[in-house]
Amino acid sequence: MLDSRKLFLALVVVALVAIPAFAQNQNPPLSCVAQAADTPSLRAEGVTEQAGAILIICNGGDPTPATQNLRQVNIQIFSSPSINITSRIQTSGFSEAMLFIDEPTPSKQTICGSASFPYSVPVGSAQPIINGNCGAIAGSPLGGNGIGGSGIGTYDPDVDRQNLVVGGSSYATQRGNSWQARTAGSNSLIWQGIPFDPPGSLTTRTIRITNVRVNASQLGVPAGAQASVSMVISTSASGVGNPINLPITNPAPTVAIAQNSLTFSVEKSRTCLQCVSSNKDFAGDPTKNLSSTDGCGGLNLRYQEIFPTVFRRRNHANPGTTGENPLTPIDQNDFSQIYQTESGFYRATTSNPGGIPDAGLERWGTTVTNTSVVSGTNTYTLGLADHGTRLIARFANIQNGVQIWAPTSVAVKTPQGTGTPQTGRARLISTDPNGAGPYSPVNASTTVNGGMSQVSIIGGGGQIVYEIINADTTAIDRVDIGIIFAWVANTTNGLPALGTATANGNLAPISTVATASSSAAIPRFVDGAVNKNLLTINSCRSNLLYPFITNIGGFDTGMAISNTTADPYGTALQTGACTIYYYGTVGTSKVAVSYPTTKSITGGEYFVWSLSSGGDSTAVAGFQGYAIARCDFQYAHGYAFISDVGAQRLAQGYLALILDDPITDRGDRTGSVSEVLAH
Repeated sequence: MLDSRKLFLALVVVALVAIPAFAQNQNPPLSCVAQAADTPSLRAEGVTEQAGAILIICNGGDPTPATQNLRQVNIQIFSSPSINITSRIQTSGFSEAMLFIDEPTPSKQTICGSASFPYSVPVGSAQPIINGNCGAIAGSPLGGNGIGGSGIGTYDPDVDRQNLVVGGSSYATQRGNSWQARTAGSNSLIWQGIPFDPPGSLTTRTIRITNVRVNASQLGVPAGAQASVSMVISTSASGVGNPINLPITNPAPTVAIAQNSLTFSVEKSRTCLQCVSSNKDFAGDPTKNLSSTDGCGGLNLRYQEIFPTVFRRRNHANPGTTGENPLTPIDQNDFSQIYQTESGFYRATTSNPGGIPDAGLERWGTTVTNTSVVSGTNTYTLGLADHGTRLIARFANIQNGVQIWAPTSVAVKTPQGTGTPQTGRARLISTDPNGAGPYSPVNASTTVNGGMSQVSIIGGGGQIVYEIINADTTAIDRVDIGIIFAWVANTTNGLPALGTATANGNLAPISTVATASSSAAIPRFVDGAVNKNLLTINSCRSNLLYPFITNIGGFDTGMAISNTTADPYGTALQTGACTIYYYGTVGTSKVAVSYPTTKSITGGEYFVWSLSSGGDSTAVAGFQGYAIARCDFQYAHGYAFISDVGAQRLAQGYLALILDDPITDRGDRTGSVSEVLAH
């Protein structure tokens, strides 16, 4: 009996020890958590802004045995708030948005894809058709997705290869680890039939989603405010092959923060006179000196970042701070790097990592003919932007006779601290009216001032566009575009014309294409520009003050105005009339009246009149007060003479005061500048 009890206790101990040992050999249930790889700032004016990458990190589950096909899952994302996803649409309906498994290094990124998704294989010929380096073969025991289980849970194409026979030749093709999305609505992308191998308890499996662009302008972010953008992730068991579902914790990570990105200003808009030339010598001969202080001179159009990553080059191929042209794009496919360019994940390599001739579409950025998958020739540039950030200035109401000159290259600067250290360059380019088109630098029309080009003005309108070649994305930068005005004064022919010209500045290209497109530019922006006064040209005027005049109590006032534009100094001859404004009383009534002169006078002439009887101007009998004469020529000078009738007992004369600022300054009170003499 004792031996039986001992044997029973020994069996119990063995059973208790065996249970946890068995449990340790089991894998925990499959579970995943989603998070943002980064949370970039989006330009609220942008239509194709790059959201941060999404990471879905999975643990547990039972790895697929080596003899079985991988199970398949559908992964779909939705923008929240519901704004358009604007990643470029590729040939055959694919999007440039990408999904990667297990963070493949650049040398191991092997893309899958075909015209039919997911990875179905046409049949009907003795030779199988290969799709997208996934190793999919008609009739293969590996199944339609072409990826068999590894038993060790890996997506390393150098570890997992499949031996295939094509046309009598043997090849070892790599396992795919990268997939393109398809659009599933204006605010959604889907990856269907993704082969997923649960990682088990010994490792993790990481899914990365990148190259997702969104229309941030639809958020309507007010100035000074911010708005977050999330991606809601939905997974479902695929209806193809052996399905699997991925349970995800935190299925709506925040992937970006949108805010207004740019301010545009006209630094010290100009008010100038028609009769004063601006860069006169240069206007007639572009080899002469050009100055921002000659005549009306010039000014700065200022573009100021609100946060550091507004200005971006196209690709991280870096021409340096003195570079004038963008370099040929290079790979941006290292997940450990944050590139801060207009392009997203981009692979410039065009070699075939699968090792099979014409093995489907090597979709990274080359032109491939493969009629077995997609008819015709297809060009793919996954993730590559069309150009760097562009700055557009649009001019309106430019006065006839005015030339505008702009530099062909300008510095990108960081104005913080002392000085304005240069961090990059922006280049003047030729584009369509919205700022779109290939990079086409404008050649200088003159070499003065480091290279200037005349802005084409048609019907009072014109534009200039600059592309960011390089910029510091860690500092808040600005770009000052120093434009210069030039004209030859010709008041006889009304040149330059009078009026106020305006300018507005915006990020470019400007576009109304708000949804995903296969052809619209990336990046592109909405038009939120506001017109700013640029250049006001006033007629040449003089404003004279007669501080006291009278025609009561037996007194009368005689007045005179001379047009002194005729002189021995080469002054342009001007012609115009004067309007006299009277402020005072007639009898006991207060009056504020104006009377035009009865004649227009040219340089070298004058006119005279008296309050009591008129003359060359209208009489204002019985008036006492003061008068302001506004004359439509520049060098007006006046004189008043007060006396009793016949000047028998009392007489007093004085020069009229000039209200305008000196000729060397800018008029504040009247908007005019005149020849201020000794009073």
